[in-house]
Amino acid sequence: MVDVLLRWAWIRRSTPARDIADFDGGQPLRVVGFTQSIGGTVKVSVGRGKQIARLRQGYLRLAAGEAPVWNDARGSRSAILQAPFQLKLAGGKVRMAPKFERYELVTGAGTYDLAVPKKDGDLLRYVLGGGTETR
Repeated sequence: MVDVLLRWAWIRRSTPARDIADFDGGQPLRVVGFTQSIGGTVKVSVGRGKQIARLRQGYLRLAAGEAPVWNDARGSRSAILQAPFQLKLAGGKVRMAPKFERYELVTGAGTYDLAVPKKDGDLLRYVLGGGTETR
């Protein structure tokens, strides 16, 4: 149904190849996702004195020639990621988000968890997939 509405409104649907071409053309892109660790861990109480890290929604801004930036959806936290990058598929399911996949993102400042839509995996691997510099 969404595809039909997009076609009627003359809105082109994004594809991994188109996203990579847009990135190479200089267009900044946002990839929505979830993390527990980028920008600091937020703990929530689950009772009996136990706390767990909360999964936070946000987006990763990717622009050619700039460091990737994570921003929480609520705007309370942001973090500039430092090169070099290495991206590893972590496996496992993302609870309540079956069309997302988990990654382990190793940066110059540390290792983080990241869950992004499966359709954005190619773009993420292209931009952060293990190069020594920001593209």
